[in-house]
Amino acid sequence: MKKICFQRFTPVFLLFVFLYLFFLYPAQAVNMESDQYRIQFGTIDIGGQKMTDTVNNTYTLTTSLGQAAAKEFASNGFTIKAGFQYVYSRIPFTFSLSNTKVDFGTLLPSSPTTGQLTLKVSFGGAGQYIVTVRADGPFKQVLGSNIIPATSCNGGVDTCSITLAKQWTSTSAYGLGYSMTGQDIATDFIDSTYFRPFANALVPENPAVIMQSVNVTANLTPTPNPSYSPAPSLAGTPRDTTHQSVITLKTNISSVQPAGSYATVIRFLATPSF
Repeated sequence: MKKICFQRFTPVFLLFVFLYLFFLYPAQAVNMESDQYRIQFGTIDIGGQKMTDTVNNTYTLTTSLGQAAAKEFASNGFTIKAGFQYVYSRIPFTFSLSNTKVDFGTLLPSSPTTGQLTLKVSFGGAGQYIVTVRADGPFKQVLGSNIIPATSCNGGVDTCSITLAKQWTSTSAYGLGYSMTGQDIATDFIDSTYFRPFANALVPENPAVIMQSVNVTANLTPTPNPSYSPAPSLAGTPRDTTHQSVITLKTNISSVQPAGSYATVIRFLATPSF
């Protein structure tokens, strides 16, 4: 009886082992990507967090779990800081817009109309950052094929491009464009009369840089935000961790522009570097 049972169960056992080996996959890192970015991971941390002494608050401990090698690696031309501790920040990197819609209302020929959005970057532990902008397509009729073209500004010597702002003051110059004022903006926005057309993803054109800072860890003025009382061992003025700018969208149409509702999608992308 035992011999018969053994012979009957052996094929089942071997089949189980075969299936287990056949469907055995190696451990892999996870790559994340979209139309706007790609992040490659060599390892995946199980977790990382800050732990404090809840009894008498005498110590603080940060941990990295699952990291293959948590330390700083340096060589000519690059530095890699691996582990939760290197990106931990009391103030996270954030980016916000004051609104998600700009409504120009009813447009009249040769009567420029504007709308504004406030951009805020709180860079926290980031050492630098960049903000880019690009339109998904032209300023197009919602129910139709007519478009309001991208501005070329005043034209002639004042012809602007997606990377170079020029003056747009003429009421007979038509199109859609934008200007920038505030902190960390591109230097070609000399004053509020200088505009650029939006880069067009359908052309395709690369997103244009509108805000950028490569040294946001320095002490900055005006009065830091948020303010705090430093410990006695600290010296210097806390840095202002939030920078902001204003983007002014402007459109102007001719007397032959077909009537209708026009729309486009403008995408902003804020990227920090540590």
